[in-house]
Amino acid sequence: MTAALDLTRRNLLRNIATLFSGSVVAQGMTALALLLTARQLGADGYGPYAACIALASIAAILFSLGLDIWLLREGGRSALPLAELAGSVLAIKVAFGLGWMALFFVLAPLLQPDTYPAGLMRWSLLVVWLDVLLATVLTSFKAALRSRTPALLEAGADLIWFLATLALIGLGLRQPERYFQIRALVSAPALLLGVWLLRRAVGLRFSLSTARLALRQCFPFALADLLGTITMRADLVIVGWALGKTAAGVYSPAVGLVNMVFLAPMAVHTVMVPVLSNLYRNHPAQARRSAGRTVLLLTVMGVALTAAFAAVAPLLVRILGPSYQGSLGILRIISLVLLFKSLSFGMAAIIVATDQQAQRTAVQAVAALANILLNLLVVSRWGVQGVAGVYVLTEVILLAGYTWIAWRKR
Repeated sequence: MTAALDLTRRNLLRNIATLFSGSVVAQGMTALALLLTARQLGADGYGPYAACIALASIAAILFSLGLDIWLLREGGRSALPLAELAGSVLAIKVAFGLGWMALFFVLAPLLQPDTYPAGLMRWSLLVVWLDVLLATVLTSFKAALRSRTPALLEAGADLIWFLATLALIGLGLRQPERYFQIRALVSAPALLLGVWLLRRAVGLRFSLSTARLALRQCFPFALADLLGTITMRADLVIVGWALGKTAAGVYSPAVGLVNMVFLAPMAVHTVMVPVLSNLYRNHPAQARRSAGRTVLLLTVMGVALTAAFAAVAPLLVRILGPSYQGSLGILRIISLVLLFKSLSFGMAAIIVATDQQAQRTAVQAVAALANILLNLLVVSRWGVQGVAGVYVLTEVILLAGYTWIAWRKR
């Protein structure tokens, strides 16, 4: 049997605070690394770097299969041991991921070479594969409400990456491949350390029956993960395809910085999914009260993040350098995403905990389709600022749909 979760308010607040503080450090280091990388490479060099990561992230659903969301939910309510859940999910991702990399290594030369150079694309595949595996390790700790280890591991890895990026900049290197290589060299040891710590903490054990269960149940989670990634990444792919690498280089730092700030409300979401899953099954009245407090906390967080991000936008553009002046307008527009996304995280936690993933996926499908169609309509006429406006509208659609599902359940 899986260990019982400690659902006391003190433990929940401690886990949220730990993940939040870890996210602040980790994302602070990541943001600085990306800002300095973008400044060093310039818009022409950073455009392909970001476009390759965006495309690889979308394609990664073929082996990630939404299993982290499934693992997070099952860790809070399943009778199966967490060691078996985590070990089986990791085994699936390793096996499927190796086949995924082999396939896209072959397909890489067929992509548009100006925006997606084959060598750069291949390095991005390796980085994304390592990051997806590391995410499963971190999720396993979070499912057990042991947030200190993933917070320290993530913050430590990002600090090392930041320092390594400074070293590359100090050497005057301007080849995007070098910055992917250093990410891989940092992610690989972090993954191995994480697996070792997870094995010591909860154990790791592969079970064929559990793997089959995960594969049978993962489809709605995989579809939700794919649709969520499309709403966050398809815009950059479309900008790179329609406007070229320079426009992608101007757009990508703004979107990347906003997406990194998501990890603050995601810390609350990550802690509350297994908690609400447990409460809705065993204590429905307490679950409703906890859900309301979660949404209120995320509302306050969203307002604060939106205001802070809009205020620091001019400073971020100055750090990026003169080739990114067009990023200021984009930053101001998409700062609104932080408010809507924070609220969406609260609603999504309720939806997952109450077994309404299929309904959530339907809303995500509408939002993803609207995102792609509207971006294709506006990209040629209004450029990157039009695409930024579509991003905000997409998040409004998601929030409206999620709220309707969560309120209907209430």
